[in-house]
Amino acid sequence: MTEDDFTVGDEVQHRTGGKKMIYTGKSMVGEAICEWFDGARRQQETFAFVALKKFEEPSSSMLSGGSTRI
Repeated sequence: MTEDDFTVGDEVQHRTGGKKMIYTGKSMVGEAICEWFDGARRQQETFAFVALKKFEEPSSSMLSGGSTRI
């Protein structure tokens, strides 16, 4: 994805998985600034835009371990 695919406030996730983060803007070097909470502690990090995707809630079949194969 590119910076044009994100709007401040979007829920995002690293492409490899991990916590839900909030996209809060673009850094001075052109990377995405993201924030998330680890318990009560706020975390902030920058990521390359191509390393992020829009966050999607896991489907109920994934939560229960079910398979979607036919």
